[in-house]
Amino acid sequence: MKRFIAFGSSLLLLALVQFSAAQKWTANGPLPRYGQSAVFDPSTRQMIIFGGNSQGYTKKRADLDVWRLLPSASLSGVQNWVPVYPGGSNPHQRWGHFAAYDQGSNRMIVFAGTGSDTYSDVWVLTHANGHGGYPTWIQVSGGGPPPRYFAATAYDPVSNTLMTYSGSGVPDYWLLSHANGLGGTPIWTYVSSLEGGPGTRVGQTAVYDASTNELIVFAGSDQHGNVYNDVWVLKNANGTGATPVWQQLFPTGEPPAARAYTTAIYDPASGVMTVFGGSLGLEMGDTNDTWFLSNANGAGGTPSWTTFSQNLTDDPRYRDSHSAVYDASRNVMIIYGGEDSHYSSGMSDVFFLSHANGH
Repeated sequence: MKRFIAFGSSLLLLALVQFSAAQKWTANGPLPRYGQSAVFDPSTRQMIIFGGNSQGYTKKRADLDVWRLLPSASLSGVQNWVPVYPGGSNPHQRWGHFAAYDQGSNRMIVFAGTGSDTYSDVWVLTHANGHGGYPTWIQVSGGGPPPRYFAATAYDPVSNTLMTYSGSGVPDYWLLSHANGLGGTPIWTYVSSLEGGPGTRVGQTAVYDASTNELIVFAGSDQHGNVYNDVWVLKNANGTGATPVWQQLFPTGEPPAARAYTTAIYDPASGVMTVFGGSLGLEMGDTNDTWFLSNANGAGGTPSWTTFSQNLTDDPRYRDSHSAVYDASRNVMIIYGGEDSHYSSGMSDVFFLSHANGH
């Protein structure tokens, strides 16, 4: 049976009742926030978060801090947050940015976002999982694309390429070589021949299939506030071998409601993209539903949407602008934080979705 397991100060009683009297949550975890980034290190099973908007919490800003969520032996075990205090010059405080983790170099790559300004810079956090040396911030690139936030962005560790599409700007597509700052000078390339596609979007989600070199983009909002539930695949996404080209998918099954500021994870072994939550549009509020798109890369069969009935007593609250990572070894989707648009407040809870690929 698929189910969410919840942890967090606001859900402590639930955790105590559901599992055991030994369950508890550390009191010194991150401030409630939304628009933060999160990455996952498979070797240590740590989720690493950075930044986010902590509006309403005046004692401390969350836009700049880094935290690691240490794993437990089981999903129902005690989870512990550890703050990180990196060396080097810090990035500007931001939210709505993108982050990726390169396991081979143990580096977290951060791109774009907004705060006191809107950015297009790229930063790397070395020794991001806390092993092998002291975590240190290094800026590897400035310039390049116009500043943006909540863009469709992904990272290909094989070619060490960062890929970004649209966001709070024009429907452009850019590639950054040597994105982790190693192996050569990072260089931005504008893919001027890219045509068609979703158009200008913000708050869309993107996942990357390294085996097929495809960027899969879902949903988002246009410049007029209209939200969408379409699915697009960008072939040759990292720009090697051939020019990137868009293809729209038309999945069977009842589709999710149109939305923006949602999250998605992708399991390349099964070809399933899992989508959770998001904003249903202006004055429509948020959702907390979960959807699976089979054959999400358009290969191996006809893509199809399915969902499942959730248990409203222990499922996550409705939210948007949250973050999600995938633990493939346990087939678990981990979501953190986000904004409850009804109350205009951030959250600091963590949920684990077992059987995250729908199987």
